[in-house]
Amino acid sequence: MKQAFTVWLTGLSGAGKSTLGQAIVNFLKERQQPVQLLDGDIVRNEIGHLFGYSKEERMKMSKVIRFTSKMLNQNGTIVVVAAIAPYQEMREANRKEMPDYLEIFVNCPLAECIKRDTKGMYKKAIQGEMKNVVGIDDVYEIPQSHDLEVNTSLETIDQSMEKIAVLLEARLGS
Repeated sequence: MKQAFTVWLTGLSGAGKSTLGQAIVNFLKERQQPVQLLDGDIVRNEIGHLFGYSKEERMKMSKVIRFTSKMLNQNGTIVVVAAIAPYQEMREANRKEMPDYLEIFVNCPLAECIKRDTKGMYKKAIQGEMKNVVGIDDVYEIPQSHDLEVNTSLETIDQSMEKIAVLLEARLGS
């Protein structure tokens, strides 16, 4: 068996990370691969909102997800992470600390993410009711060393998945 790896989907809230993450999980399951999805929102909910949304707290949350991914990888499980990871230093730490790390930039313009506003947080941030919202009053640093970029404002999920499938099949050795 090839060594397990982590696929980290990074992008703004509403870009399509969770949707693509589930599609990747389905793709890998169809190929009988052991896989686990770590969705940033679900992980945050399950650990009882131990971390807030400041840069320092986001860095801690990223470290928890990175550690969990590494443990699952060591036990033969491919991990798919759907988490904003807004700072370049987070993603650089992922690449440095996880030997088998693939980064997919789920690109979607802020204006489109605001239209989608799946969680209502952009509206709250724009109205001043919410702070530390990436894209509004916190920065999203465009990835500098991603392995693949998909653009969910220009492509359907299926079209993005076709590109991701090529990357995954190369990694799986298919």
